[in-house]
Amino acid sequence: MADMMLPKKKKQKTVGLIEGTNDYIDACQVLQMYRKQATRLDDQERAELANIIRQVCLRGRALTVTVGSTNPVAFSVHEHLICHTSDYFKAAVKAHWETSTSGSIALDEEDAEIFEIYLQWLFSERLPVRNDSPGPEGNAEYVQLSKAYALGEFLQDINFKDAVSDAILSKFSTEASGGQFWFPSEPVIRRIYDGTPEPSAARRLLVDMYLYAYRGRGHWWTQPWVTRKDLPKPFRADLAIAFYTKRPRQSMPLSQVEERCAYHEHQPGPNSCYLDCSALQRGKTPPSASGGAQKIE
Repeated sequence: MADMMLPKKKKQKTVGLIEGTNDYIDACQVLQMYRKQATRLDDQERAELANIIRQVCLRGRALTVTVGSTNPVAFSVHEHLICHTSDYFKAAVKAHWETSTSGSIALDEEDAEIFEIYLQWLFSERLPVRNDSPGPEGNAEYVQLSKAYALGEFLQDINFKDAVSDAILSKFSTEASGGQFWFPSEPVIRRIYDGTPEPSAARRLLVDMYLYAYRGRGHWWTQPWVTRKDLPKPFRADLAIAFYTKRPRQSMPLSQVEERCAYHEHQPGPNSCYLDCSALQRGKTPPSASGGAQKIE
């Protein structure tokens, strides 16, 4: 086990790199090496790794991200944190510092309220589902989550998209206060389909939600929501194909049938899931290392 401890010289090099440079990519190359061996670290070593990761995320230049055009809202955030999982910001920040000294990046077409959800997730690593109200009020949270997923697609942040998918599945699998389970409605489906390319894990999640909900009922195509013209045609086509190619189990909820990462877009391999990365940043054993399931929050 001793050979897997954070090497003292490399650890000092990493801390020095964090303190002496603003190059986020260089810092991450060192952290990536540590993450690959994290499943074999003990608690103390993992805590050291978590501390280094936190140092990386909370250092670097301060950026102002201005969101919206009509009533723009300015957010201040550390460069390393905003670039941590977003390929869009990595590229934008690199281009920005080469051409400007203002420290501001504009997202004119985005929603400030949804971007704030994204920032809260970056800081807390949590995307809780709070609204268990039935009907339109509860569906409003689905709308927010669909907007958040579309933002994650724009920002090229796979970890955030995977977290949003888990939140949607958690909401779908949780009984509302009225004793019923509610589906994402047409605005949610349309936003996901309009905001994602094919193939998309989020599209597949929406299709499977309806597939498992209508399992065994037959004649699903006669349901009023299926024939509504405002539903995206690609969704109706995907659903039709799924009904004839998949055979869902009728006795189990969707959240138990599929594997933990079934609706994630990250690459395969250890510590590639955002749940594993979040555990590492808190100095905990990643779920993939412990073999335990992670409760969706």
